[in-house]
Amino acid sequence: MRTWGVAGVLGLLLTSVVTASDVDERAYALNREGMIAMSEARFKEAIDAFQRASQLVSDYGILGRPLMYTPVFMTGWASEKIEAVAAACNAYRRFLDIAPKEAIEETKADHATAYLAANCRTPDR
Repeated sequence: MRTWGVAGVLGLLLTSVVTASDVDERAYALNREGMIAMSEARFKEAIDAFQRASQLVSDYGILGRPLMYTPVFMTGWASEKIEAVAAACNAYRRFLDIAPKEAIEETKADHATAYLAANCRTPDR
């Protein structure tokens, strides 16, 4: 039977730890995959990549990186492209709820707001 010393156990733990930067990198890569899929009109694949990215890191959680468009907003836009209205409504509502006021881009907020007004029933109606 093999016995593990403290150094061996510690080494094993360190090699299996996923750091926050690893998660950020994976989320960034997924967001980039989604952007590429969008540019190639592969909207369902884009939605999958954007949703996986936003599950890893909050929409604005990757600071200092060129996330031209955030995963939750892009989920809405890709859903809009395939006429998945309920999914687009949910994504745009979520986007407007979670986007920090100091970081939100006016054009994205305007687009999400206009889409919601034109296509999405509010709970009040």
